[in-house]
Amino acid sequence: MTIVRWWETIGYPMGQAEQPAAGTWYPAVDIYETGTEIVLQVEVPGMTREQVNVEVDDGTLHLRGERKIEKDVKEESYHRVERVYGSFHRSFGLPDTVDTDKVRAELKDGMLEIRIGKREQAKPKQIQVGIN
Repeated sequence: MTIVRWWETIGYPMGQAEQPAAGTWYPAVDIYETGTEIVLQVEVPGMTREQVNVEVDDGTLHLRGERKIEKDVKEESYHRVERVYGSFHRSFGLPDTVDTDKVRAELKDGMLEIRIGKREQAKPKQIQVGIN
C-alpha cells in the first residue's frame, strides 16, 4: 500500500468528520514514510512530555493530551486569547507493514516526532532447479 493510499485510511483531514467539539483542539500532523519507518510530526507548542500521551493499541496509534491555560494570569487580565486550550485525542490506523514494538517518540521545541519502524519484508528466495 502506498503512503497516499495509507494516508486516506488513517482518518479524515481537518475539516471533514474530525471537527473539534467545544474545549477540544487537534494539533496539526504531518505524516511521511521512509524505507524503514513511518514518521508523524505533531505540532504541540508549549506542551511538555507529561502533557502528551502516545499509545499503540490493536493496530491504532492514539495521541492524547491537554493544554491548560496559564493560571498565573488572571482571566480578567487577558485582552485577547487566540491560542486553543483543552484536551485533544487523535487516532490513526496503522498499516500491517509496521512493527508496533518499534515505536519511538521524542518531543523537542514544540514538535512531537513519532517514528514507527516497518517490519522486515519477506524477500523472494531463488530456488535452484535440480537435474535428475
